[in-house]
Amino acid sequence: MRLMRVGLFILLILGASVAATQLDLTPVVPGIILITAIFIAIMFAFSDMLASPSLAAWTKSELRELVAGVLLVVIIYGLFITSKGVSTAITGTEDYVGLSVRVIDNMIENETSGYDTAYKNIIRAATKIRIGASYGPYLTVPLWYFSLMYSSAPLSGISIMLIPLGSATQGLTNVIFIYESLRLLILFFDATVPSIILPLALAIRIIPFTRRVGNTLIAISLAAIVLLPFSVILAGEVNKLIDYPEVTIPNINKLDANAFAMEFASIFCDQPAIRFPLSLTEWGFAALICLPVLIAFAPAYPGCVSVVAQIVYPLIMEVIKFVQLGLLVMWLAGAETIGYRWSDDVADVLLPFLQNVNNVVLIGYLDFILIVIITISGARSISTALGGEWYLAGVERLI
Repeated sequence: MRLMRVGLFILLILGASVAATQLDLTPVVPGIILITAIFIAIMFAFSDMLASPSLAAWTKSELRELVAGVLLVVIIYGLFITSKGVSTAITGTEDYVGLSVRVIDNMIENETSGYDTAYKNIIRAATKIRIGASYGPYLTVPLWYFSLMYSSAPLSGISIMLIPLGSATQGLTNVIFIYESLRLLILFFDATVPSIILPLALAIRIIPFTRRVGNTLIAISLAAIVLLPFSVILAGEVNKLIDYPEVTIPNINKLDANAFAMEFASIFCDQPAIRFPLSLTEWGFAALICLPVLIAFAPAYPGCVSVVAQIVYPLIMEVIKFVQLGLLVMWLAGAETIGYRWSDDVADVLLPFLQNVNNVVLIGYLDFILIVIITISGARSISTALGGEWYLAGVERLI
């Protein structure tokens, strides 16, 4: 029997090397069928020559298995590879792989309920809350060789809302990674299984000594290119039966704590034309301001610098301090009222949004569990029906 295996292995290697083309093992299948048939015929002739009933019975059994393998090849390629009738009957379209990819794209990129939309709105909401929580006007009063500074941030307590936003972000990140990987797997299987993995599995199925392994590989291949896309399509159809939540924030402007006060005070920081000159010392400020005088009438430049440094610059600083003092007084006077009102607005805006994000993430997990169960259970059932390994070691651990 060992010599028979060696001889069959040599014949199969020679046939496969002739039949196989680059990145396409489909021609290997008929070559393996032909070589196996020749091998069985030779063994049948030997059984007559040796008058061995056991060898004759083995060859007859292998002939039946060979016919069954050929029928299996015809059925698989006729229903799932070359023909799109099954896909059209079930999904209404021939390109069921493309349809499954579009279902995943809709889950991720939908403008009202997609994971990307929720992600972007979380970033916008967190940015607005962070600005309000960290906003604190200050006032600096110079006194001889030292200065006094007073600042306040009465809305900083609202930063606790960043914690649930961070948790929602983590859940969305996991779901996005899952479905991006699932889309890549579908495209990978669609590119490799029909031309490489499935022909190899069919060839192994036809070989007498590796039939059981071949049946298992056929089951896994069919699950990858048929059950996986169909289960994604099924999950998409199931989602249409429920009231799918939206993850938009239509009233996101309510997350602005006090837009007027913040924007008015921000001119001292946002505008380079104001920020840079004021960041200089009095003599640097004067040297910069008096540059036109230096160009037009150089002898007047020292006097201009002295006047600006000792008179104009201090007046400008005093005006800025009065403006800062006014903003500080206004902010502190209304901070308590603004704080309570803003915290209510934040709760009214974020509570339904976070609930919808949680529901979307939960539906994503449930869809993925449904997809995994259908795919792996289908692979087990097909493997058992074909006579392969009923226990898919390693794969079943995913359930």
